[in-house]
Amino acid sequence: MKSSFTVSISLFFFLNFLSVYTRSSEAAPEYLFHDCPNTTLFTPNSTYGSNLDALLSSLSSTANNSTDGFANATAGQNPPDQAYGLFLCRGDLDIATCSDCVSTGKQEILQKCPNQRVSVIWYNECMLRYSNEYIFSVMEEVPAITMVNTVNISDPARFRQVLGRSIREVAYTASGKASGKKFASTKMNFTSLQNLYTMAQCTPDLMELECNSCLLSAIKLLEGSQGARALTPSCNARFELYPFYNGTAVQASPPPPVTTSEGSPPPPHPPPVTTPE
Repeated sequence: MKSSFTVSISLFFFLNFLSVYTRSSEAAPEYLFHDCPNTTLFTPNSTYGSNLDALLSSLSSTANNSTDGFANATAGQNPPDQAYGLFLCRGDLDIATCSDCVSTGKQEILQKCPNQRVSVIWYNECMLRYSNEYIFSVMEEVPAITMVNTVNISDPARFRQVLGRSIREVAYTASGKASGKKFASTKMNFTSLQNLYTMAQCTPDLMELECNSCLLSAIKLLEGSQGARALTPSCNARFELYPFYNGTAVQASPPPPVTTSEGSPPPPHPPPVTTPE
């Protein structure tokens, strides 16, 4: 997907603990944003249009049994009418919620981006994208969508310190996974009464360094706020002072390596992100 801009959106996230912790599979997916560059169009009833319909149906069907919350597919034989697509569901969600989100995206992406050869749509639960160009195992940092909590943070210096540790941990863990979901989350104490919740995820088809690079770029967009999320075609990251993911569905991230006075061997994958300044 070719694009050259970053979209920034400022939002106030209300602390609705009853809805952010988990979403029922019966609830409609929460739409966030979509992007269609409007540079390459196809005509209705064209070969590409038929291939795109077959592609989206295939992805929607695959989501019914996707234990990793990710799949890609191709429809058509001859370029430029081949259609490539993939979906990525949030790593803490079950198959039913993932399937429902992809099914919704299959319908809405065509409504929001009619006759577009390149499109992507994000929900709170999943992402769906397609293109007439090869997009598998290709790291894409744009378009980059940022959604920021505009409430001022108390003790900014302490918050930056905790956020830096939290970001290093989830980026290190998510990118270092060799197979399956490249997903990680963590909870750290900010004050005696508040915790910082952080989550990061890449599409599993990315190599470790590519995932690191994508998360690094995404996380840089989030500095300077008490809560925010960044969405790109290849990765996403989010942090808040309230729980927004299903903590019981994910395993706790391993703690950062501890250095003793005698020294310790370096970690197998050095943390890719520095503390925000």
